[in-house]
Amino acid sequence: MRYCLLVSCLLPLLAFGGRTVVSLSGPGWTCDGEAVSVPHCWNGIDGADGEPATSVGTNAYDRYGMSISPDTYVRKAAVYTRALPDPTPGRRQFVRFGAVSREATVKINGRLAGTHAGAFTAFTVEATDFLKPSGNTMEVVADNRYNPELAPLSADYTLMGGIYRDVTWIETPEVCIDPVTDGTDGVVLDVNTNGTVVATVRVWGEGDGRKSVSVLRQKFVFRDCRLWSPEEPVLYPIRVEIPSGDAVNLHVGFRTVEFRADGFYLNGVRRKLRGVNRHQDVGAHGWAATPEEDVRDFQLIKELGADAVRLAHYPQSSRVMDLCDNLGLLVWCEEPAINWLSKSAAFKENLLQQSREMVAQHRNHPCIFAWSLFNEIYNSVPPDRKEEGWMEAILAECRNQIRAMDPSRPTVAASDRQPRRQLNALPDQLAFNAYPGWYGDTTMREDLDGWFAASGRAILGIAEYGAGGNPFEHLDPLPSGRLDPGGPLHPEETQVKLHAADYREIVAEPRLWGTFIWAMFDFAADARREGGKNGVNDKGLVTRDRQTKKDAFSFYEANWSALPVLHVCSQRATETTNATCSVVGFSSCGPVTLIVNDRVVGRQVPDEVKVVRWTDVPLAEGENLIVLRAQDGSVVVRRLKRIAATN
Repeated sequence: MRYCLLVSCLLPLLAFGGRTVVSLSGPGWTCDGEAVSVPHCWNGIDGADGEPATSVGTNAYDRYGMSISPDTYVRKAAVYTRALPDPTPGRRQFVRFGAVSREATVKINGRLAGTHAGAFTAFTVEATDFLKPSGNTMEVVADNRYNPELAPLSADYTLMGGIYRDVTWIETPEVCIDPVTDGTDGVVLDVNTNGTVVATVRVWGEGDGRKSVSVLRQKFVFRDCRLWSPEEPVLYPIRVEIPSGDAVNLHVGFRTVEFRADGFYLNGVRRKLRGVNRHQDVGAHGWAATPEEDVRDFQLIKELGADAVRLAHYPQSSRVMDLCDNLGLLVWCEEPAINWLSKSAAFKENLLQQSREMVAQHRNHPCIFAWSLFNEIYNSVPPDRKEEGWMEAILAECRNQIRAMDPSRPTVAASDRQPRRQLNALPDQLAFNAYPGWYGDTTMREDLDGWFAASGRAILGIAEYGAGGNPFEHLDPLPSGRLDPGGPLHPEETQVKLHAADYREIVAEPRLWGTFIWAMFDFAADARREGGKNGVNDKGLVTRDRQTKKDAFSFYEANWSALPVLHVCSQRATETTNATCSVVGFSSCGPVTLIVNDRVVGRQVPDEVKVVRWTDVPLAEGENLIVLRAQDGSVVVRRLKRIAATN
């Protein structure tokens, strides 16, 4: 017998039973015998302190890894346990994990129920055959130790461990929509802007055997649907239900994404994407973000005025994708192919698995505009991996798999290797990582010219650009030369200077289809020893604890936000021994007047990137009141105390 889908978007569950979903997150868990609340991560603190790890299980043998250097943070196999609900007779039971880092082994009542390798995608195990009528327990081993067969092999961020995303208990009828394959909900949506949606549904158990599969297709029709966009992120609910009562609730957004010869187009309209990079590290909780922390992060991204986000360097949670759908943020979603790969067949199989799961689990989200193949392949590459060709061949298999699974979206990639023409030809669209004035002495203009010449492409993106910035380190005047990026001094003023210089070239370059700031938030990179705070990459516009918006945040807010912005920089620098100071501000409110100690110093019209700047502004001894007054009457204040120099 074949089942037909019910086409109404909002049908209630049928009386003879439907799907029940219960959260297993929260208290009730132990980790290595200690009570914890899941989601849980054991590296939120030690993974960002830059200090040697004090626990066994650290990685002391991967000499090529960056943030997985010896003895920097705990890498171990931890054992989680918890009780499970009593099963309902005649129904099927599943446990879904949003993610476990990096490998998981699941036992129910002491029997192996499933395994998963990959830190960034969901997986589901069926518990039905392992359960007793009551008194059931589950044990999960979460292992974030180095594994040469598991991507990524190295990365410039802390590879944290734990059951760090939500866990759910699912009960279904005997015949159900497939909740297991590739960690998906069993439904693939093909969406057309004419208002039609075709749902392809995998149904388990309608023939012989509990896992027998039937594939169903059904058309949904929406009348007078509006298009999804960053300005109007309109979503429509869909409920897919089969006669057994099992059902899945989804949403759709109607939109088109494409690249043409002159750039990126959303719904047939060209736009230059204004993006940021976001790691899933949220501070003290590490990767174990609460819903409130995820909401806070993406509301800050919207507040900045961005319309796109690169989820670097791995797929992030379904909750994150839902937020981007609802907030109207276009998403660059990336498989975890970073720095270098392995020639082993097991490694390739795992990377293909993670790539497949990424697309399968997130394909239905309208926010995603592209799938990314890699980040900085050949960066810090070991000598035995420098031979060109074999890493490209593995990535080409990933690309071909992605294209077959989702022909509606292009592939992209982030490269930092101009000469690697075979590598850079792999994605449909190429972007590059550049840190002019920070890691090198070039300018953004020189980097742009070099990449266009080397790639031979008519359009490019910038996947990363920026500079370190400690909002509690200051320097005035700035030196004429480049600071040491690996040194202890990352003054906030340097971050502002380099972002402004980069962005002037970005706005002037019509061949760029989009740019992505590195990064939105500071994040854990435990091997780093720089910027006055070890263990953290401080290139974020906001600190890792989300308590401080750096001046560079206000720079982009002035350029991107629809709201008026007036800002004066270096407000946290409250004392100086200098007789003069620099005053830098940002204004989207028109011309700005500088007033120091009630004396008008001058008036400036903001430049093409909303910057006003005065140098050698005289200071009185003691307290100085520095005021910027905009044409619309807005005022911002900086207080600076001039003190005597000490020997």
